[in-house]
Parts: sequence; C-alpha cells; structure tokens
Amino acid sequence: MTEPASGNETSRYLEAIVELTRYRDPPELTAALSRLLNDLIAAKSIRLLEISEDGHEGGVFNPARAGDATVTNLFDPDNLDSIALNEDPYWLKCATTQELVNRETPDGRNVVMPVPGPYNIWALLVIESQTGPPVSFNLLGKLLQVFSNQRFMLARGELDPLTGLYNRQAFFERIRQVAVRAAANPQRRTSRGQPGKNCFALFDIDHFKRINDNYGHLYGDEVLLLFARLMTRSFRREDLLFRYGGEEFAVVLVGVGLDGAGHILERFRRSVEAYDFPQIDHSTVSIGFSAIVTESGVDKVVMCADKALYYAKNHGRNQVCCYEKLVADNKLEPVIMVEGDIELF
Repeated sequence: MTEPASGNETSRYLEAIVELTRYRDPPELTAALSRLLNDLIAAKSIRLLEISEDGHEGGVFNPARAGDATVTNLFDPDNLDSIALNEDPYWLKCATTQELVNRETPDGRNVVMPVPGPYNIWALLVIESQTGPPVSFNLLGKLLQVFSNQRFMLARGELDPLTGLYNRQAFFERIRQVAVRAAANPQRRTSRGQPGKNCFALFDIDHFKRINDNYGHLYGDEVLLLFARLMTRSFRREDLLFRYGGEEFAVVLVGVGLDGAGHILERFRRSVEAYDFPQIDHSTVSIGFSAIVTESGVDKVVMCADKALYYAKNHGRNQVCCYEKLVADNKLEPVIMVEGDIELF
C-alpha cells in the first residue's frame, strides 16, 4: 500500500534526484542510487536486478520471454552471478505484467517494481522486508525514471551504436578501472572464486575486407553485429566487451589468468569458426592476448596484445596467440616502452 507523500518525504526524494544528476560514470551512478535508496527506505535488502540479454530481442526486453531470462544484482558489483528470473514468482510476475507487485509478509512488505528504459523495462527493483512508513511509489518511480534516463544517456556515449558493445572511447577508462581495482585488492577473488587476475584480448575478423567487397558494407555491418552477439553469448557478464574499431573487437577477461584465458579464447575461436553466417556461411577470427600488468600501463597492454594478434594473422590466421608465450618461445621481441611514453593505470 502507499499513502500521499509528506512534504518532508517529497523534499528528500527531490534531493535524491538532484544528487543522481551529478554523476557521469555509470557504476558510480548505480552505487549512488543504492546508497540513496537505503537512506530513503528501511528494508532488509534492496536490489536492482538487471534483466539479461536472454530476455531481450533487439536490445528491448520482451515480457513473453521472461521465463528464459536471468537477472544480476547491480547493487553488488563484486558478485555478478546470474539468477533465473523465474526463480522467484514475484519477479516473474512483475517482469511479465510490467506492473508493481506489493505483498505483505510476516517480516514486512516485499515490493518488486519495474524499472523503465527507453523502450521497455530493463530491470527490477526488489525491496525485501520493508518496514516503517509505506513507500511512496509515485516518488520512487520518479527517482527510478531519472536514474534510468541518466544511465542510458551516459551509456550512449560509451556504446557502439551498431553492436551495443562498449566503444573505443570507453575502452581506456574501463580497462584502467579493472587494473586499479586489481592493484588495490591483490587478494581479491571473483564471484566464482577465481584469483583476481585479468587478461586483455584483441580480435580481428579474418578477411573482413573481402566480405565488404563481395557483399557490400550493409552486409558487412550484419556480420559485425552477429559477431558481437556471439561475444555476448560466449563471455561472462563481468567481462568487458568492446568494439575496438572497424572489424577489431576486444575483451577484458576479469579474474582470469593466462592459462584460463587461452582456453576461453580458443573456445570462442571455435564457436566463430562453426557459426553459420548468412550468405558467406563461415568466417574465422584471429586473436592475440596478454596479461594486464598493473605495473605497466594501458598502452603497453594494448601493444602486447596487438603484437600477438598480428603474429596470429601473419602465421595463418584463425588462431589464438598469447604474447607472453610468444616472447618466452623467442617468436616475438618483448615490448619495451620508453619511460614517459607509458600511460600508467
């Protein structure tokens, strides 16, 4: 149940709305919303559950496919494991009807509220065991709308419009954040218990110019879009996916060492090789990767992966090459950066 908001409550929500508009970084914006909601609402827990791609079509959530979707709690960035949306009938009901679900429990009120996006809902706000005065859903809805608008406005500057992956502009800041976090928490493990190591890989679609020349740029764009979708399906939610430029893509594998990265990237290479692209039937990808070493810098990490990538392309394509292994086997000269040329993390 809800009641008309008091003047004091309205003032607090307005202050929260103004606070949200100050943030220019999506993770900081999300963290701010979590903090503000916990200040505004007395509850056992408050979660923001982002609906996965499995429940989307063309980037828009399809309620008819809610049973196939998963969700992750954006308010807990250190634990991004996915949960089936239909694990909780009230989550599923809210996602399917796109209407608020509010029920009484012995411990208080449980609320599931849809979070609107540009075209459809994209997340659920879950309030568990809420006590104290009833929530003003009108004010809460306005706060969520401002948050959602701000989030998507920021995302438009970071996302490639064709593939929906992070763009080159977002790359340097994102990889720097991963490295700084790893340096600050050397013993940290990921949500799956893996050591807090990170790797960076560059992908280049083999003979992509031939696709453009033979079928036209419009079809070339379709191949890029399908390739990006393969990346989204193949890597984990905590990994960072980029369209680096043209037919080049990149991924930051979070909490994965060199050996694990090699296996993951080889599995992805095989999935691309086996994928049936319309008209051209099959394509392949060359991949170069390297560890993200916090004592180095963004430029060196990119150069190491780039050298491994071009070794792969110059030695037959359709393969995965590790920079550190190539150097150890004397197949590549190590990258040496002159002091002052390296942009440290």
